[in-house]
Amino acid sequence: MKRRWFHHLQISDAMNEWVVLLSVVPAIEAMWASSYFFFSNQLAYVPLCIILNFLGVVAFLKILDKGMLPSRIERFLEKTAGKAMKKAEGWFQKYGNFTLLVLIALPFTGVGSYTGAFIGRIFELKGRMFYIMILGSITLSVAFGFFIGTFAGIFFRV
Repeated sequence: MKRRWFHHLQISDAMNEWVVLLSVVPAIEAMWASSYFFFSNQLAYVPLCIILNFLGVVAFLKILDKGMLPSRIERFLEKTAGKAMKKAEGWFQKYGNFTLLVLIALPFTGVGSYTGAFIGRIFELKGRMFYIMILGSITLSVAFGFFIGTFAGIFFRV
């Protein structure tokens, strides 16, 4: 079944499935994948993007906890997190888990859900509240995806 969102361009369900899978990819995540679905008026896919992004982050944290990351990737993550940690260290000491929510949810901090979860692990944040903050921040970041997708729809629809 094909859906029309431009009068001259049709996107198949297979394309939508690929975009949903992109929500698991670091740097794209749920916010950018959901922007596409808000733009194309296919809101039913947005919760799936949020769930898959959260499950990807949980799997990433389990791999971190087991120490199964290759050393090259671990060095890259530590270097990336080191820069973000210097910025966020005072915030974490003052506000804790709430800092994680803000860092991940805001689209232009440079900290996505994977990096935010990694930083949270470095600051030894664990437990139910840690996971609730990650899920909440992913969900909140989709609100920015809504604005991006909606305004792109206003400017680029024919």
